[in-house]
Amino acid sequence: MEKKLLPQILMPGTIKKSDVNEQSFNIINEENIKKISRIVKKLPQDDGTIVVWLLVDPSFQKYELTSLQQKIELWLEKKLGDEWDVEAMTIVVDHEWDIEKLEDDIERLVHKLCVQYPFSYFAQIPTFGDPIVYQILFLEGVRQFTKRYATIYFDGENVHVEHTVLAIHSETWMKQFRDFIIDHDYEAALEMMKDIEETEETIALKSLLHMMIDRLNFAFEDSLAHLKIAMMYLSDEDVLLETKKNLELLLDKNMKKRDLARIVELYRHIDMYLDMDDVISLLIRFYRVREAILFYLLQHAQTIPYTVEFAKKSTIYEVFDELEEKYSNWEIDGYYGAYFYLKSANVAGALNVRNHSFIGHSRNKVDVKTLWNSYFGTSRTTYTKAKRRFIMDTMIMLRDLGVMPDENIMDINRLLLQLSRKIVLKGK
Repeated sequence: MEKKLLPQILMPGTIKKSDVNEQSFNIINEENIKKISRIVKKLPQDDGTIVVWLLVDPSFQKYELTSLQQKIELWLEKKLGDEWDVEAMTIVVDHEWDIEKLEDDIERLVHKLCVQYPFSYFAQIPTFGDPIVYQILFLEGVRQFTKRYATIYFDGENVHVEHTVLAIHSETWMKQFRDFIIDHDYEAALEMMKDIEETEETIALKSLLHMMIDRLNFAFEDSLAHLKIAMMYLSDEDVLLETKKNLELLLDKNMKKRDLARIVELYRHIDMYLDMDDVISLLIRFYRVREAILFYLLQHAQTIPYTVEFAKKSTIYEVFDELEEKYSNWEIDGYYGAYFYLKSANVAGALNVRNHSFIGHSRNKVDVKTLWNSYFGTSRTTYTKAKRRFIMDTMIMLRDLGVMPDENIMDINRLLLQLSRKIVLKGK
């Protein structure tokens, strides 16, 4: 069987916002591009995917990073030719260079690649990028891809691919535990802690896992209670204060604030399921969030406020008809971006995949290819690009509603991974 390479290139330097704002888009040195192009042409395969790793400063917002990844992928693909897809991975680095945070972030991203490309070889190209980050990438590539790790050497004329064969060791408790956290399988992670000795760290860790389990089941009061227990031991963590604020908004007595907070929370879940490639859970949430936004518009976008009686509708299109009539009569105004996005063929096509599957009105499986092709509008794309389009569209739509998405669930995951390190250091 041919060994399909997944070339890994760590670009030098750290990208700042000012680099992106330049019209020339001069983020990657032209000489490096030429060198990469020469290497690619010499590889023992004519096509594939190249993973480009980029260090970025922490001033970027989530939507800006997504936009940056899109731009870099399109730009590099034009330079390298149609045969190669580019997948951009961004690593946020602060001025203090927190090595443990770097290791946690790279571990998560390499794990994602390992799942996404189960038969490809993690093939690093040396001589590019920061040596510390390169070393972390090397260690994670070897650890997670095991027998599927290679190094691509280039002498200026020829390419030599050196495959590294390692003995596969049995999974350690900690690796499995961290993999469960990275995969957002909080119940499995909690089950693994059943016989772990109680310390302040383990109590906090268990409480946070309970909090996330309740949160994903929409039990927000229980989730908040578990969070408060964790905060007794981790009171100085900013992410917990942010999470507490989010959960309190989800329970707010002000209906408009609460309804909007629940829309944002649904999109946090969707973002998580996108990261996991769990399209079934994603479609379930996406279907619900479309309903939630439509009813939010009916209730809270009125020009003359009054209480809306939500009569049961046989189809979602009846809700659209009601909204259209109210917009036409100026009974509702504003949020036009959200309204037309939800009416778009992209959204309808994606949710039609749900309707024709076992989670809708049929017994068929969810067709992942049709899902993303329907959303993107063409089959001439990759899953990664279609998902990026989805993320960008979501951010624009949420901005129209007056909110910005955050990475609260991902930040909680980082904290969980950080806490697991402390348990290891104490020999637990």
